[in-house]
Amino acid sequence: MNRIINVTRLHMNKIGSFVTVPIVILALVMVISIVIALAIQRATGGAGGAEYVDGARQNGGVVWSLPGFLVYYGVQAVATTYPFALTLGTTRRNFILGTMLSNVLQAAYIALLLVLLLGIELATDHWFMSVYVLDVYLLGAGDPWVLAVTGFLGVLFCLTIGGFFGAIWVRFGAKGPAIVGSAIGLVLAILLLVFAPQLPEIVMGITRADIALGAIVTIVLALVVTWFAMRRAAVR
Repeated sequence: MNRIINVTRLHMNKIGSFVTVPIVILALVMVISIVIALAIQRATGGAGGAEYVDGARQNGGVVWSLPGFLVYYGVQAVATTYPFALTLGTTRRNFILGTMLSNVLQAAYIALLLVLLLGIELATDHWFMSVYVLDVYLLGAGDPWVLAVTGFLGVLFCLTIGGFFGAIWVRFGAKGPAIVGSAIGLVLAILLLVFAPQLPEIVMGITRADIALGAIVTIVLALVVTWFAMRRAAVR
């Protein structure tokens, strides 16, 4: 257990990336959302009415701004830390478990950060300017429990997928992620082609619970593949 925790501490050594980068990204989303909201308010003559609120709650800035950084963080957590960890005597199993624990901690931290910001947003009547950043449909429309679960699973999903591609790179080299990514894209395209006639009904029938279950299953599968890939990965 101590070696697993040591791997987690190794990942958290870059505390700046772990703590401050998500805050900076969220701050940028906040500024952009404020500018857009004020522009809309000036163009429409105000922020009142159900139509404005409905449109403002379509804001998906937070949802689309974090994944890029999180996937990158997941990739580098495996690709750059793995050789150093093994030279210190860590086993591949302990490395994967320690990395997963680090991902869980970061997912919990960002989820808590999102909930705290939502509380401020609601308490200030949407930042005193009717700006909807976290009180949006994709994140539960102001429900802190939905936001917490969505944030936690979403962050953990991105970090795990990043670690998955990092493990593929460590095992197979630079061509590995390109080949695996292309294969996944091909499978998804074939599934889209097969189910295209039923796609509207399928999309309409998807619930938040279905998305959460799909994320959990994908995380588990990515971890299993990561384990098998790194079992035979050379230390570079």
